[in-house]
Amino acid sequence: MKKRVGSQRSPAKKREKPSVSPAQQERRLRRLLTTGAGMASFCLAASLILYFFPAFPGQAAAHIKQGIAWVQTSAARAGSSFQSLAARHREPPAKPGTQQAPPSQKLADQTPLEIKPEKGQAADLDMEQSTGQDAGSVYTSILGTSLGPMIYYNQSDDRWGSYLYGGSDPMSTYGCGPTTVAMLVHSLSPQQIDATPVEMAQWAVQNGCYARQSGSYHSLIPKALTAYGLKVESVKDRSPANAAALLNSGHVLVALMGKGSLTQNGHFIIITQFLGDGTVSIADPNSFENTTRSWDLGLLMGELKKVYDNGAPLWAVSL
Repeated sequence: MKKRVGSQRSPAKKREKPSVSPAQQERRLRRLLTTGAGMASFCLAASLILYFFPAFPGQAAAHIKQGIAWVQTSAARAGSSFQSLAARHREPPAKPGTQQAPPSQKLADQTPLEIKPEKGQAADLDMEQSTGQDAGSVYTSILGTSLGPMIYYNQSDDRWGSYLYGGSDPMSTYGCGPTTVAMLVHSLSPQQIDATPVEMAQWAVQNGCYARQSGSYHSLIPKALTAYGLKVESVKDRSPANAAALLNSGHVLVALMGKGSLTQNGHFIIITQFLGDGTVSIADPNSFENTTRSWDLGLLMGELKKVYDNGAPLWAVSL
């Protein structure tokens, strides 16, 4: 964040930002409590719907479950904010003449895409502040897709980045396949599976889709997604026009990328929706930054990996 420069006032005359009064802190705490009560009511109502109506339409139920998960994450952040406010309330006022440390800078997400919320820190999920460290990150984002909301998973997430895929290969390096599958299965499967990248990695090993020191065989995409009730078809016409038509007709695309803008080797991503003007949004399991950008569809189609087994390098996924 850039600091303002060029002020003509002397340091002695510069007005200081007023501190937050106890009354303001109390109002903030009350708002947090009110928000928490609303979140709890939503979770209770949604859980009762799923309990008493087990035959509730699969896609709607999946969206309800995603809503509950999002509310739980938001509640955790609200609790963290509550603790942060309470801690500040307990702090003694600074002595005259002492200089306080500058506050942590807020996360600045400049993406034009509708992605909420951004990644947080494992040690502090309060989205208002960040330690600025990349290590120990957890990702709690919901992405928009042509098929509805989809949870975002990152293979380097602190919850499973060090998990050994196949017993030997770290997910953070080799886990783009299971992570891609987990996003789709968790969010869109009619079977309402709360899949994680670890569970999909275990499925890949059990079903012959794990390739030691190479990640996943290309067969993972059609085999796993079909097994969990999604429709998968290989896309033979990989022109930008056809890809856009698929995205606009109730599909998302799983793409195996080759050397180029997103990878130096092979890498699975999800092309989530067509944004217009030839651009698309993606879910990159190895980069949240890439996920927050829009991408030229022609560029992505031109960088598909030139392999053609098991329907690669492009699959259309629908409900």
